[in-house]
Amino acid sequence: MPMKGDRWGCVGPLLAALAFLAVLAAFLWQLVVYQRNVQSWSEQELQSRADLAAIVLAEPLRTLDFKAIQAFGDKCKADGLRLRICHGDLFFVSPREDRDGFYDTTGGADVPCIFKVTKSGNYRIGVGRPSIHMLLPFLGALTVIVLAGFLGVAGVIVFFVVTWRQRMRIRALAKLEKFRREFIADISHEIKTPLTGILGAADLMDAHDPLAAMTKKEARRLQALVQEILDLARLERDGETVRLEEADLADLVRATVERLQPKARTAGVDLAVDGTSAASLRWACDPQLLEQALTNLVENALRHSGSPTVRVSCARMGSEARLVVADAGRGVPPDEAERIFERFHRVDSARAAETGGAGLGLAIVRRIARLHGGDVVCEPVVPHGARFVLRIK
Repeated sequence: MPMKGDRWGCVGPLLAALAFLAVLAAFLWQLVVYQRNVQSWSEQELQSRADLAAIVLAEPLRTLDFKAIQAFGDKCKADGLRLRICHGDLFFVSPREDRDGFYDTTGGADVPCIFKVTKSGNYRIGVGRPSIHMLLPFLGALTVIVLAGFLGVAGVIVFFVVTWRQRMRIRALAKLEKFRREFIADISHEIKTPLTGILGAADLMDAHDPLAAMTKKEARRLQALVQEILDLARLERDGETVRLEEADLADLVRATVERLQPKARTAGVDLAVDGTSAASLRWACDPQLLEQALTNLVENALRHSGSPTVRVSCARMGSEARLVVADAGRGVPPDEAERIFERFHRVDSARAAETGGAGLGLAIVRRIARLHGGDVVCEPVVPHGARFVLRIK
């Protein structure tokens, strides 16, 4: 029979082993979190480059200036990136000769790459980087940590030093993204003053002059775009919060529908409050922001859905309130149901150019929903149509 002292003598090594396993588990978990952060920020940086490429190449693609496209592709190659441009709705990761309208301006070996894609007119522009390069900062840090791990305490110190340096890099990328947003907002704000002068001059021109009419139409489109950019920049500002007050969402729905009736009649659309909508729904929210979000959803349905009817409703669903805009139009393709909420994304650029809009309205709606602790989704309607559901908490 073992002595009592022998039993207690086994506890020390057991506790030491458990402590070691706990430290090892925490260490491995930090590695996983670190790897995910590096991957996330690498993809965000790549998406920013794709958005910038779409802006730079908009005019060369419209005029088919292949020399300018090639020059931009060479610049991307010098930065270790790959630029691919596809004509049409699909983006091809690997080049093939039988795919019409495919351009690969970088050349080089066909190595596996991660692409971030954005749309510019009838083209899809992809900026990519070899997959292995996306995780080079993590792999480099991991190699140093493993080698230094043999030195015991020194390995732990090196791990925290390397992690700290990489976090500084991630913060620098965050500052770059913030600068990009603020730069676009500042430029948009500066455009407003000369744009007001252009609109004033256009109003003084002959109303029957086709050139004057076109000038006024395009100036107003630009004015609406500038305002949407400023609205989105304000909503994405760090520390932006909603100003909560109790409001009746049913009244907000009815007021919005009534205010947009002239636009609905002009578009030949029957706009009304759905019969299932709540008669009264008191909720703590920012009514001005919600009215803006609901207006964007309704105007989007009036302009782009092609539906003869649009119905708006509100209801309580558990701990959430839901604002719904449903139409019986052409619907949204399943692969576009999530992307339509991205900035500057439009399902049909050609039709959007005729009906107005720059692809920012739904991005603003999503930001307002998330500021209220919710989100917005697009659901298909059988047999055809779309249903936009804005959820707030």
